Amino acid sequence: MLPLENGQALIVEDNPETREWLISCVQTAFPALRIQSAADLATALTLIGRDDFDLALVDLGLPDGSGMGLIRALNAKDYPCYIVVATIYDDDRNLFSALKAGAKGYVLKDQYRDRIVSYLQGIKKNRPALSAASSQRLIDHFNNKGDALEKSNLTRREIDVVCLIGKGYSVDQAADMLKLSPDTIKGYVKNIYAKLQVTNRSEVTLEAIRLGIIDSV
Repeated sequence: MLPLENGQALIVEDNPETREWLISCVQTAFPALRIQSAADLATALTLIGRDDFDLALVDLGLPDGSGMGLIRALNAKDYPCYIVVATIYDDDRNLFSALKAGAKGYVLKDQYRDRIVSYLQGIKKNRPALSAASSQRLIDHFNNKGDALEKSNLTRREIDVVCLIGKGYSVDQAADMLKLSPDTIKGYVKNIYAKLQVTNRSEVTLEAIRLGIIDSV
């Protein structure tokens, strides 16, 4: 539950008109919250270094970096903040990346103001602030992950490696845990990259979440 008295909200959005629109949404949903705003990542990081926030609405596409970095920074603080992504990006990768980074909500900015306010007010009733499209993506993910995993053509051993690499273990650590040589693990990783059409460990993690091999949060 958000502290509705004497709490603070942070709005991070580079477009001035959209920023004011989001501020009005938060003011309507939570009249008692004091609101600060930032137009870029650097300013937002300065603000969270100085103050604690109970609610944050974060755009992903900022002029000086990704809002994902701010989500991680907020989530790393001892003070709990309810983070909601407010974005135009309606896709699995950004949704699951944001949730993995620590966001608890994901709303699309192309919706009516009343709808955004409703999503925010739902937080008071312990309902996640998720747009209908985002909720459907989550439902589809859990309903279809078995089919997606089968279509990936990963072998049982490759799935084991994806699980470990996706959780952040090194090649040497994975080799030790699976009782295989590091060279063998490297061979599996090469095959995994080709099958999943990824190019780095971060993308492996996202694919592992999408396929249901590891949890998103």
